Amino acid sequence: MGMALSQPPCLAQLSGDDMTRLKGMEEKLFFKSYDEVESIEARLSRIEKKVYGDNGEGSPQERLNRLKEVVKPDPPKPPQNNNAPQRKPPPVQNQADTSLESREEAQERMRRRAMMAKEEEVSQLQAEAVELWKARRGNEAQEKFEQVIRLAPDYAEAHFSLGVIQEAKQNFSEALLCYKRALDLNPRKREYSEAVALIEKKARTQEADRGQKQELKVLAEQASAAYRRGEFNSALTLYKELDRKAPKEALVKYNIATIYLALKNPVDALDYFKQALKLKPDEARYREAVEKLSANLSNSEKERAQAEAAWQDNQGGNGRKEKDPLGSGNMGGNLAGRGATPPSAAFGILVKGVSGAVEITTIGNASRASRAGLQKGDIIKAVDGVVTDNVNTFNQMLKRKQPNEGVQMIIQRGAKIGQFVL
Repeated sequence: MGMALSQPPCLAQLSGDDMTRLKGMEEKLFFKSYDEVESIEARLSRIEKKVYGDNGEGSPQERLNRLKEVVKPDPPKPPQNNNAPQRKPPPVQNQADTSLESREEAQERMRRRAMMAKEEEVSQLQAEAVELWKARRGNEAQEKFEQVIRLAPDYAEAHFSLGVIQEAKQNFSEALLCYKRALDLNPRKREYSEAVALIEKKARTQEADRGQKQELKVLAEQASAAYRRGEFNSALTLYKELDRKAPKEALVKYNIATIYLALKNPVDALDYFKQALKLKPDEARYREAVEKLSANLSNSEKERAQAEAAWQDNQGGNGRKEKDPLGSGNMGGNLAGRGATPPSAAFGILVKGVSGAVEITTIGNASRASRAGLQKGDIIKAVDGVVTDNVNTFNQMLKRKQPNEGVQMIIQRGAKIGQFVL
């Protein structure tokens, strides 16, 4: 929204009577005329600012006609007639009355001079402020406009100009106050009413954005606090809610991936690392996370394939006695079926049934179970929230898992209960 500037002097002329009327207005308001030093435009503007507080609109003739309705000329003095009978001179006033009248006249003249000087100062400051704004020196221009308002609180154009600066700074609420004040002072100015209508929409939008940003900030703080406390599942839920409300935030996706790694779920972690990298392809840590985790998952897949191949080799088909490849020495009833690879072998463990649960009998070296911290003799009470009260249930749960998909186990070790994620 541009700032109103003074128009160039108008070349249109007024009639002789109107020029005389204009001169009479100046003498009545300012005790002098500017007919020999200024253009008609400048003279009309000075009178309008004195009367209305702002420049008028329209041609010089239209503006003068409006002023005629407000600024009435002094009644003409009656012509002197030398042949008329001479009136008696008025009675001589006493000296005290004369002195009092002289003081009042002097005070009125001083008051008017002070008003004129103030108006000149305000006009000069306003012009300087406009030039500073045009030179893109916004802060200095703002100070000048504020100084104008301190000197002339009812100067509508200064309030409007200050609103322009606030709007440029995205301070829509402050800009709205300035525009409304200008409109209150000059309700006829269409530019002011249009500015108020437009800035009201911007202010409402800005307020809504601030509310949403505050909500996201609180949600992020809660998620971060839950992660620092080690409450990974709660942190994951909060970060996913944050991701739903702000799907373009790469850092949120990176944090979700980090939590999945803490939960021993590298497959989902890799997916969110890739999403973060897609949003910010130049972020080095995102690219490094994707490359490292991709390599680790590839190695894990190879380990699983090798474990399954070793199991098949040790099954010793062709009539040979079946063996427990991990050395558990306990085959009967522990596996899903003789001659078949139990799903638990892919995770590096063999189990046997105990009362209402299953017990780990063997842990493979460098297996997922070993890296997760499981130990021989641990009692598996549940898998992914489902109670595993026998070996078949346990193996069925693992059988449904995809390669490298995380598995959450509730483990009893002695008198303690804990959670492990493979």
